[in-house]
Amino acid sequence: MLARAGHIQKIHIAKTQLGLNDDAYRALLEAQTGKTSCSTMTDPELQTVLQEFQRLGWRPTIPGPPVPPVGEAQPPPQSRWMSRPTNWNEPTKNPSYRKIYAMICANEAHDWSWGYVRGTARKMFEKARGDVVLEWLTPQELHKLVSALAIHSARLKREK
Repeated sequence: MLARAGHIQKIHIAKTQLGLNDDAYRALLEAQTGKTSCSTMTDPELQTVLQEFQRLGWRPTIPGPPVPPVGEAQPPPQSRWMSRPTNWNEPTKNPSYRKIYAMICANEAHDWSWGYVRGTARKMFEKARGDVVLEWLTPQELHKLVSALAIHSARLKREK
């Protein structure tokens, strides 16, 4: 059911992006499947319609961040350095990442971010590993990083 809904959404996106009016859209559906509505089509028929749209020049795209209208201020681009790790959902590392994220949120007043965490990791493991990438740390190294951040967080709270 979920795949079917996704196919129907893609068909409607393709219709809009190709600039088809309703009459041309329904004519295309009828020419391909003999039906004028996606809701009455089977999954193979929906696939046939998608293939026809691709033949006509439509290319599915991966959605990116929303683009603000012209004239509105655009947010500054965020570098990968400041974003959360790409292997966020890895089972052996996820608890550590979640703990780090909680500490970042708790220490926003001190300007903690993923960039701060990456810098701390680099300072901690640079001599032993050379180039340090947060995603490449082992679960044991992540545990050491969490401990160091917790100690620093406790010091900041005592200084208040």
